[in-house]
Amino acid sequence: MADRSEKERWDGVKDLLGDHRVTLGGHWSFNLRNDPKRLAFVLARYKLAAKLACKGRTVLELGCSEGIGTPILGEFATHYTGVDFDHDAIEDAKRNWTDPRFSFRVADVLQEHLGRFETVVSLDVIEHIEPEREARYFDAILDHLTADGMAVIGTPNVTSVPYASPQSQIGHVNMFSAERLSERLRERFHHVFPFGLNDEVVHTGYAPMCHYLVQVACGPKEVGGE
Repeated sequence: MADRSEKERWDGVKDLLGDHRVTLGGHWSFNLRNDPKRLAFVLARYKLAAKLACKGRTVLELGCSEGIGTPILGEFATHYTGVDFDHDAIEDAKRNWTDPRFSFRVADVLQEHLGRFETVVSLDVIEHIEPEREARYFDAILDHLTADGMAVIGTPNVTSVPYASPQSQIGHVNMFSAERLSERLRERFHHVFPFGLNDEVVHTGYAPMCHYLVQVACGPKEVGGE
């Protein structure tokens, strides 16, 4: 009797809200099967970015993949745009996240300009960009910001390399220390605030002991300006 009552309540919820099921794409299906704790770590990074820089703002995410962070970044944003050059991942994102405040595009922001946004978030992207192209990546962030814009950049710490899997080390071609990441951001922003995460815990102590770096940059400078 209790089971039937619970089923009836759930059927009532579905009738009211619709059956909005989320189907993970290939990347996150693999992660959930093979390293499920990684989902918790990644969502913690998105939560920090959302709390620091997304409420009441237009948000652009560079490298959104299949949009696993979309509902967190976009929850209190006025509009969220997710961009990735992976066509299949963008199709997964469009299927799952249909809120009219969310939009997705297949694009390479190192080559295309998508407009101006109040916040740019880019997590787990810079470590995949070759060193000779990193300046263009940082310039692209600046080029997509409004005058009062903020950027949130996240990447594994170079000190984490000895503990990374062989597959991770192959893909991570451009690792940063906290100091080097701050230097690159200060070339383009007046204010940079460094944070780190160890799993789900925000870290503000000795930078080499942060597994994951998150830095918030405010006060965009003009490219080539002061």
